[in-house]
Amino acid sequence: MVQKRVALPAVGLGLLAAGGLAGRAIVRRWRDNPDPLNGQPVRFPAGDRRTVRLPDGAEIMTATIGEGPTIVLVHGLTASKNDWGPIAPTLVAAGYRVLAVDQRGHGESTPGTAGYGSTQLAADLAHVMDELDVHAAALVGHSMGGMTAMTYAIHHPDAFAARVDRLVLVATAASLETARHQFGLSLGRVHIPQSIVPADERLRVGAGLGVFGRAPSLHMVDEAIDMFRACPEPVRAAATIALKDHDVVDQLGIITAPTLVIGAGRDQLIRPHQIDELAEGIPSASLELFPDAGHMVHWEEHNAIAQLILDHVGTEVPGT
Repeated sequence: MVQKRVALPAVGLGLLAAGGLAGRAIVRRWRDNPDPLNGQPVRFPAGDRRTVRLPDGAEIMTATIGEGPTIVLVHGLTASKNDWGPIAPTLVAAGYRVLAVDQRGHGESTPGTAGYGSTQLAADLAHVMDELDVHAAALVGHSMGGMTAMTYAIHHPDAFAARVDRLVLVATAASLETARHQFGLSLGRVHIPQSIVPADERLRVGAGLGVFGRAPSLHMVDEAIDMFRACPEPVRAAATIALKDHDVVDQLGIITAPTLVIGAGRDQLIRPHQIDELAEGIPSASLELFPDAGHMVHWEEHNAIAQLILDHVGTEVPGT
């Protein structure tokens, strides 16, 4: 299932413009692919909702389900707590209390005035963890959520140690300083006309090749597009550009919690060497790589990743 290194395919900047016969053929193939989501919408289960007000006026929405030790889930850029819908029920079935956070400006949380970037988002998370009095938690972050989680551990080490026992970082990186990432992040400001409907083949092909692996299902691609478009464009642009400053490579040694790093061999946003860098820089880290998955590995391999999280915190899924 996992291996250390897999070469990534080259994907050009023309993905979003793909269409015509080639685009239709790709979409037809994806329509026939097995669907890891079984046709279900990506939604976080209904649970107890609490809003945490931050000093700059941002209101952070959280949702909690289940009973037992706490697992905190933090989503990535343009997503929301719904991003964890495929994984949360398995964690609850294993006897955990699962707390999902909408980061500022995303989902049901408001933007506030303090801006974005991993430093600000980490301060937000520290405030939420304190306000909700979370203890002995496993903290799981995907992509930007992983950057938030690692920056929380680095910039707020005492608060982190008091509230978090274990860390899981999924499809994320310690730095986005390379020219490739700087250019890619600049594209986050690009306006997508409303005339391009979610079912547009160009958008489907761009999304599928950009954030999924070898064999995405069309349903999964469409769910990703819906989640992306639900994020307000000003939030998407501001949060994307703010991530340019994320760089904690030289500070990874501060993270002492047992850490699981999960990567994907066909991730077009976070390359395998960045996953290696992250795992090698954190003293207590272990690494798992899914060779055929993409950036949305937590959807494509949600059952396996749920089990990895439970293994990391010392529990097996009942009946497996």
